[in-house]
Amino acid sequence: MLKKLLQCVGIASLILVVNYGELLGGGSDVRMHVPFPLTAICLAQIADILILGLFLAALVVPFQHTGLYRWVRMLLAMLIPPYLLERTRYLFPGGIEAGTVLVVSIIWIAILLLLRQRFPRWYRETLRIGSAICVFFGLFAISAILQLLWVATWKPGPQQQAATWSTSPQPPRQHPLIVWVIFDELSHDQVYDHRARDLNLPAFDELRNQSTLFTDVQPIGYFTRKIVPTLFTGKIVEDFRYDFNNQFRVHYAGVHGKLPLDGSGTIFGDAKKAGWRTAVVGWYNPYCTTYGDSIDDCFWTNHDMLDGPMTQSASFGRNILTPMQHLVRQAKAPARADRDLCTFDVRQRYKTHIDLESHALQLLKTDQADFIFLHLATPHSPNIWSRIDDDYTQFCDSSYLDNLALADREMSSILTILKASPRWDKTTLIVQGDHSWRVDTWDWHPDWTEEDDAASHDIFDTRPALVIHQPGQTQPQTISGPWQQLNVHTLLEQTIQGQPLKF
Repeated sequence: MLKKLLQCVGIASLILVVNYGELLGGGSDVRMHVPFPLTAICLAQIADILILGLFLAALVVPFQHTGLYRWVRMLLAMLIPPYLLERTRYLFPGGIEAGTVLVVSIIWIAILLLLRQRFPRWYRETLRIGSAICVFFGLFAISAILQLLWVATWKPGPQQQAATWSTSPQPPRQHPLIVWVIFDELSHDQVYDHRARDLNLPAFDELRNQSTLFTDVQPIGYFTRKIVPTLFTGKIVEDFRYDFNNQFRVHYAGVHGKLPLDGSGTIFGDAKKAGWRTAVVGWYNPYCTTYGDSIDDCFWTNHDMLDGPMTQSASFGRNILTPMQHLVRQAKAPARADRDLCTFDVRQRYKTHIDLESHALQLLKTDQADFIFLHLATPHSPNIWSRIDDDYTQFCDSSYLDNLALADREMSSILTILKASPRWDKTTLIVQGDHSWRVDTWDWHPDWTEEDDAASHDIFDTRPALVIHQPGQTQPQTISGPWQQLNVHTLLEQTIQGQPLKF
């Protein structure tokens, strides 16, 4: 009975691994992107594994010493591998099509039936091998539970720190102003080169008409987690590690080993040394934890869904129940379950967006910081705006173009506040994407729409958007030749030192 229980818990751990796989091995990538403890989520995952394992054991063990057991074993041998493949098909690079899963399942069942009818010895050996593999699954479950318990003890770094000048009345600030905005996944091609006919982006057009547009920016990376520290330091980050004690270590191109990185080694440290007040509102990266020593006023957040339908803000009980409900829905209607999971993701991103936007606009209205960095989650998927309704959506039914429209609304709010400031004539505004719209990442996801397909033309245009407004600029300019994205760091250094920009 103990062996069967171990096997059932092992199978349960694989069925549910899509919910917690990113937490294994210390969960470095998750810990780096959430400002909240993961205790409730980790313990809920363990509870789900044990509950589902006991449920499977309750279905199997009563038949163990009956004549029906050989039929139960055959049924499990037929169903478990295809089901595990279906559950984990999105974990494979590019995903596995549902049709492919169906074909593989039919072939597997046919092979088992053939072995049972024509080669009974091979059939019995196959079942024995399967039983041994399930024991290995049980050992995997034990290992996974221990790792989840370890991650549950992790304590995040600070999410926020406030400067005195941001919380108390201050005289008007006379210092020049830099506002650096990253709209995550903002594509030059979709905003300026090949904009959809029914997509209106008046704020981006207004900005373009009094700024310098870079039409051929050469990206420095594919992933935000490497691009941002590269822009901050001016050195290409090839790899990184986020320790359990929240220390960020990076591997620079051409440099041996991973070196610790904090704010003193970034543009924020340089700005503070030059007498600038620094402030950050950001998404996804632990800005206050990693760079807080050189940032006066800081806030970062991320309410986004993890791999499974769990959130840091939900109760322990809710984080147990929601994945189980999704598991049942997926067994009944896989396509519908995928859409429901996407809808869950949309609603969590909405929370992230509102949190970021409110803090970003409040920081700008205070008008006391001199060097402001904003990293906003739009137009990055999931898509939370509807152009048809001119409002937020709570369902998985919008496109990248809808999120571009939302980014434009944010851009409009930013411009309105900046132009009302007495420092507008002394303001350098840099608006960019960290990377472009990664079509190859999203075109197999459940939230990919026909409008996405039509807009992308099945092409990944790698150019991130980049627009720079210099103090007092009123006419548009264009830099049309290839331009390295890393040069943004150089331009920021020039501005901080009071030098004229050299494109």
